[in-house]
Amino acid sequence: MLSFYFRPLRWLALVGLATACAPTYQLGVKPAKSTGLFAEGREQAQAVADSVEVRLSFVCYEANRVVFEAEYRNPTRRSLVVDPAAFQYEANRLPAPAPDAQTKAKRPKPLPGAEVTAAVAAASMALPLPPLPPRPVAAFDPEPEISSLRAKADKEAEKAARFDWLGLALGAASLATDVASIGKRETAAQYQSRAAIHDAAVTYNAISAATKIEHAVAAEVLQQRAAMLQDYALRKVTLEPGQQVRGYLYFPRYDAADGFVLRAPVGSAVVPLEFAQVRKRQ
Repeated sequence: MLSFYFRPLRWLALVGLATACAPTYQLGVKPAKSTGLFAEGREQAQAVADSVEVRLSFVCYEANRVVFEAEYRNPTRRSLVVDPAAFQYEANRLPAPAPDAQTKAKRPKPLPGAEVTAAVAAASMALPLPPLPPRPVAAFDPEPEISSLRAKADKEAEKAARFDWLGLALGAASLATDVASIGKRETAAQYQSRAAIHDAAVTYNAISAATKIEHAVAAEVLQQRAAMLQDYALRKVTLEPGQQVRGYLYFPRYDAADGFVLRAPVGSAVVPLEFAQVRKRQ
């Protein structure tokens, strides 16, 4: 599912490849206009369409995604379908400032604590600006990913529980040679052969046991990821009159953007909510 989307260049992560004295920046997202509305300490952007209230707030960055929380309130007398796959967002960027005669030859170095645009940050780190997607990007639909994670977890659990017949055969062969050697005087070649069978059985079964543990751990991690998406992601739901719903939305991450316009569906309408992506000099 991730391969369909444009993968952003991790240009902020390449600071170490630039000059040693290049500045670093801390990324964050906030509503473009302050609303004074908060949820768990996060400021929310707000929009109303057909009496339905929509609120969005930035939650966190993941490795390849940016996470928002959506909240719908339906005070109307009609039902409303909320579908996360119908959300879109558009990344934008402010133009780079035109250098004047005094600073043309210098790379800008903002002061610590200063908030700068993507263009200024890239210039200060001597990094190129990657292109932004040319059209709005859809949110990730959690349902296919939940199904895929569960299927992968089942396969890993099956591998962890699979009986290892080869390991049993090697163990039996080692035991048989040990029993056969009781009360007999072995030649050096016979002893070495028996020791080799024993060592092979022990080594193989140790590797097999470790592999089973790896599969079991992988199954647990995948199950936890599926459970997290199931519990926290915004999933398609029919919102009855007087009801409200909240959940996470996942979009591809674009570190080189200065802002996002999130388009939230409300029935047949779409409402825009604007966010600014800020970077503060550390």
